[in-house]
Amino acid sequence: MVVNVYTTSATTDNLSRHEMLLWVNDCLQSSYSKIEQLHDGAGYCLFTDLLFPGSIQLKRVKWNSRLELDWLANWKLVQLAWKQLGIDKSVPVDRLIKGKFQDNFEFLQWFKKFFDANYEGHEYNPVESRGGEPLPIGGDSKTGTTNASSTTRQPLKTPSGSSKTISGMRTSSNYSVNSNASTNKKPISTSTTPKTQVTKGVSRVSSGSHDTSEIAKKQQQAPKIVGIEPAIHNQVVQELEEIRRQLIESEEVLGCMEKERDFYFSKLRDLEILCQDNEATGQIEVKKILEILYATEEGFSTPDDVNEDLENSANREDSITY
Repeated sequence: MVVNVYTTSATTDNLSRHEMLLWVNDCLQSSYSKIEQLHDGAGYCLFTDLLFPGSIQLKRVKWNSRLELDWLANWKLVQLAWKQLGIDKSVPVDRLIKGKFQDNFEFLQWFKKFFDANYEGHEYNPVESRGGEPLPIGGDSKTGTTNASSTTRQPLKTPSGSSKTISGMRTSSNYSVNSNASTNKKPISTSTTPKTQVTKGVSRVSSGSHDTSEIAKKQQQAPKIVGIEPAIHNQVVQELEEIRRQLIESEEVLGCMEKERDFYFSKLRDLEILCQDNEATGQIEVKKILEILYATEEGFSTPDDVNEDLENSANREDSITY
């Protein structure tokens, strides 16, 4: 049975980013160098299978993909599996896929507590489960080879002890170096010190005045920079403004295209889930398909012929067999 975990801003005992990264790499036998690299959802797909073996289809996970569509597909797998398992946590996919540290770190902090509450201590081989895929791509090849040849193992729950030991060792070593440095200092004779200081001071002053005079001469001899003609300057400014305007328009068009892409991709995902839910019967009602195809969001309007199709389909009992 799943144990749901709820965290607030007052929650304590959170690990640092380095400790969290060590824990992730230990559990998944991966080579992540940044927490933001978990934004593609592949790591959480593997985490889900680690906690609840067989609850997610790892064969459909897009490992190390650089396409945002594949990242969304990975997170859809996570959401579908968590919904079936009864996990109440809402996944902020829109923020996580942007790859920002704070959003991914806060989500990982919650998942660490969820992991500790649900992990039963069973053995698991993450490298074998993902088919030997490197995670992430371009990681440490030595880690991947040793993990692939090893058998199952148990992930660590907290790596905080090792980090404290390392910091303690560094403090003691720094102390020993400073103490040795203080003992190795030799006393300086007081008889010759004032004379050497005076002579050095005089030499520095004389050399400094000599350097400043040479710099002043070089500045006088340096050629003057000729200014740009006003006509050329105005032309460059106009061209720069035109490029900026085109860039703003391109960003607006790109934003609209991304919204439209996500809109139709969500329809395809809904149709895929509908097919999976009716896979046993092999039949789907036409009305449900039309409702998904003609579903709109804010800013979209439904044409009149589409409304007529929906009304006609409501009066029929058609179904599609596949």
